[in-house]
Amino acid sequence: MNFNEIVEALKGFEGTEDFENYIGGHVTADRVSKFLETEDGKKFIQPTLDKYHSKGLETWKKGNEFKSLVDAKIKELYPEADPKDKRVAELEAQIAKMQAENVRKDLTNKALTFANEKGLPVELVDFFVGADEETTNKNMATFEKIYTGAVSKGIKDGLKGSNYTPPNGGDDGIVDGVAAAFAKLNPGIKLT
Repeated sequence: MNFNEIVEALKGFEGTEDFENYIGGHVTADRVSKFLETEDGKKFIQPTLDKYHSKGLETWKKGNEFKSLVDAKIKELYPEADPKDKRVAELEAQIAKMQAENVRKDLTNKALTFANEKGLPVELVDFFVGADEETTNKNMATFEKIYTGAVSKGIKDGLKGSNYTPPNGGDDGIVDGVAAAFAKLNPGIKLT
């Protein structure tokens, strides 16, 4: 007799006390545990476990007033600010912003004064205004040094290629350019 024949023969005994006792002897805790560790076993048992845990969690929430505990913790961590406190915070932020703007204006005015005194272009002053007076002064001094150096270099480079020779004082007695222009326009009048 092969295994399939044995299974067919046992089907005839299903539901009897002998059959249940025989099958019960083959189902052991170790065998069930091993089955539950397989993928098929996990798929089989997971819905039952989910129901069990969900029911336990709901029971715990009801018994421990979970919602009130969560709400209390949220209020503790993130207390609601009083509308007065919110308004005070907004006003403090506005005051701080205004003070920062005033400091910036003062520093800009000082930088403009410095630029005017040194003959620097005032259009670039905003780029050199720092967070405080010391930083602004350092930035402006650096700008002055670089700017005057660049201007001097430009002038020297421009004069290198120039072949201009100033005229010698002539014998005609003309002293300056105004007198020369006058003499040119009025050739009949002699200046002494």
